[in-house]
Amino acid sequence: MKNFKMKGINIKDGIIDLYGDRVVLLPPDLINLLSSVYGEGAKSILVFLGKKMGRRMSETWEEHLKPKTLEDLTKIFCQFMSTGGWGELEPGKITEEEIVVRVNFNIAAEIEPPTKHICYFLNGLLSGFGEFALYRASVEEIECMIEGKKERCLFIIKKKQE
Repeated sequence: MKNFKMKGINIKDGIIDLYGDRVVLLPPDLINLLSSVYGEGAKSILVFLGKKMGRRMSETWEEHLKPKTLEDLTKIFCQFMSTGGWGELEPGKITEEEIVVRVNFNIAAEIEPPTKHICYFLNGLLSGFGEFALYRASVEEIECMIEGKKERCLFIIKKKQE
């Protein structure tokens, strides 16, 4: 994945501005704190927060960068989200029915103790993107670095049938 200057991002006086919207980065330690306080009860809030963020970011990039294809939109999403520190999001198969995203170097594996709750947030992030890109979608993590001792996490975004 190539590095590139992030279009639309301005940083001044500690304020991150993305195409006119102020952005606040969510530290993974906050997710770890939620998981230690609420346990599995934190899953739904993490998926919800991720979903809102993924949808909003997808809408913003589509509006300003105007990708021509689903593949372009997916690559933009993965490149920008990779710069957020969650890990390297790498698109795989991209069709109108299914999008596969690998997450290499997931931050979840580096937090002590390693936590599955980061994967819940990433699931939400990809759900928000998937619902924007495919209109109605579900996300399933089929490989996990934390639970399955895999090299990476693997998510499949599937279009829901009407």
